[in-house]
Amino acid sequence: MKSFILFLAFVCGGVSFLLYTDKQFVSGVWAGQICRNAGSLCHNPQLLAFAAAGLLALWLLMIFVSAIRD
Repeated sequence: MKSFILFLAFVCGGVSFLLYTDKQFVSGVWAGQICRNAGSLCHNPQLLAFAAAGLLALWLLMIFVSAIRD
């Protein structure tokens, strides 16, 4: 479970980085379809960055709690 949460954090962070840095990415053929379906995520990539930060904090909390329990 911890690995999956860390994986999701990296995926959210990577997608946020792509959408934030490369505006031409959004104007592509398949990216345009994704942006029409995703709505505000393409126009506000910081929302994905916040989700990635929250997932990373959750992962760190899980590591900390498992270290205390052992």
